[in-house]
Amino acid sequence: MKQSSMVRLAMSIALVLVALVATGCASIIKGSEQKVSFKSEPSEAKVVITDVREGKEIQVGSTPFTASLKRGAGYFKKAKYQVTFEKPGYKTEAITLEGTPGGWYLGGNLLVGGMGYLIVDPATGAMWTLEPNDVSVTLKKQAASGPRDDGLTVALRADVPAELASKLKPVNLNAPQR
Repeated sequence: MKQSSMVRLAMSIALVLVALVATGCASIIKGSEQKVSFKSEPSEAKVVITDVREGKEIQVGSTPFTASLKRGAGYFKKAKYQVTFEKPGYKTEAITLEGTPGGWYLGGNLLVGGMGYLIVDPATGAMWTLEPNDVSVTLKKQAASGPRDDGLTVALRADVPAELASKLKPVNLNAPQR
């Protein structure tokens, strides 16, 4: 092998090693945002995504839909979201999405190491994986509430809790009005 060929081979290997050490595996493979899908039964529920760290609403949609969310919230800080599902006639459901160290960050950077492990992936947020990745909730029908002081509550008999059923009073529509 000629000396110039060996120099080129050595330079190529050196460039590959520098590229591996100077970048983060998770940043290359996954990026700083993650797509998360939201589904509900019944569908057409309103979904409100709130950034817990900043305390602000960042996205609103209707199931089913997919949102692209930031994985991180700063250097070595995982993102955390409160996701609320609302639909008239159903109880509101809330879940938390939170970052956990991802496989590409742990596996790739522990093997290769370098700046990617300590600088690139933590700074871009790519070191985190939001979990759960696919969110599916079953909304429960909202049971009738007790009588209010400000008026009449109308509900299906099947939706009335047992502790309130004993307090029901029949209404005679043929009775004279007062």
